[in-house]
Amino acid sequence: MTRKCWMLALYLTLAIALTGCLPPAHQGGLLPGDENMYWLTDGFDFPVGDPDGGGWDITGYRFLQWSAYSNSYHPGEDWNIPGAGNGDQGKPVYAVANGEVVFSGWNTALGNIVLIKHAISPTEFVWSQYAHLDQRYVDKGERVYRRQPIGTVGRGPNDTFAAHLHFEMRKVDLPANAWPRTNGAAWDASRVTDFWLEPSLFINQNRPQ
Repeated sequence: MTRKCWMLALYLTLAIALTGCLPPAHQGGLLPGDENMYWLTDGFDFPVGDPDGGGWDITGYRFLQWSAYSNSYHPGEDWNIPGAGNGDQGKPVYAVANGEVVFSGWNTALGNIVLIKHAISPTEFVWSQYAHLDQRYVDKGERVYRRQPIGTVGRGPNDTFAAHLHFEMRKVDLPANAWPRTNGAAWDASRVTDFWLEPSLFINQNRPQ
């Protein structure tokens, strides 16, 4: 290539850089549409205790256990420090995975609730819900990371319950106050599993690698 051609190429490169016409990736920015992509999960941890749930257990209702209190199948797990009574009130509750907060608010039946949407692939989603919280640390629209404190263990509305975390994993986008009943009639267990996942089983099957 002649010296004249080299100079022309150099001038063109400088002109493009100065006018900002380089592709976005070369400007250190995002490619079009990247800013709207869901934050993919990198695995799931437990919502209380250490990442393995150490020091805590399901001391209340388990998944699909018949609840005499609600007269329905229980769609989640009730986590507590064994023998602590109300001693675990105020203990931290963690996001189980990267995700986006889709609800953070109060419900007359469940008290303070945080509901998080998780992308396990660009087209597959699950939702985690944390109820009976004493405090909520996150707001709707926030992106959270795995093990980020999102609230504290509470006792539900008007201290209705002994302190514990009511925790759900959902396979369907449901309202925050969803419960497996229709007009007061409980759903059968098979229908519950069309909408809810067994939390501990799902987490153990999807631990960080």
